[in-house]
Amino acid sequence: MKTIKLPLLFTLISSLLFVYGCSNDPENNQQNFDVITSEKNLPANMQELAFEREETPRSQYLVRMPDNQADFENFWSLYGFKKQAPELDFKEKSVFFIGVYESGSCPSEIEKVELNADNTTITIAHPNGNCTADATPRTFVIQIDKEEAKNITSFIIIEGGTETTVPLEN
Repeated sequence: MKTIKLPLLFTLISSLLFVYGCSNDPENNQQNFDVITSEKNLPANMQELAFEREETPRSQYLVRMPDNQADFENFWSLYGFKKQAPELDFKEKSVFFIGVYESGSCPSEIEKVELNADNTTITIAHPNGNCTADATPRTFVIQIDKEEAKNITSFIIIEGGTETTVPLEN
């Protein structure tokens, strides 16, 4: 039994080292980010405010970036968060509210945040799979270093293999 466990352990460690090595590739544009919160809520007037993809499925997205604590608290309220907004450091960090509809059976998660070659877009990927077609609300609030976010003008949101470029509105 021990001879079987040792090769399995070696394979597992080798796989983890390979994945770790790939994630630290200097060509990789993945950025460090923090999820401040993720809750099942959206603005009450989401239909009026949201960017809507023209191709089917006609998904809606709402992305906002506050510039200061007062704007942050206003967006916090707009997106429907009930608890008190945390105090954030807007001198060091940029904050983004990302409102989406997700499948009730496949909750969205932010897998990565990448800056593209011209440093103007963040890519956010959501997992896909055999999901129900219902649409439930989800808002992510994330922060990244201000220097890394200084030229961001849009987001590319990848959902179910479909890419949508969503303009950033303040």
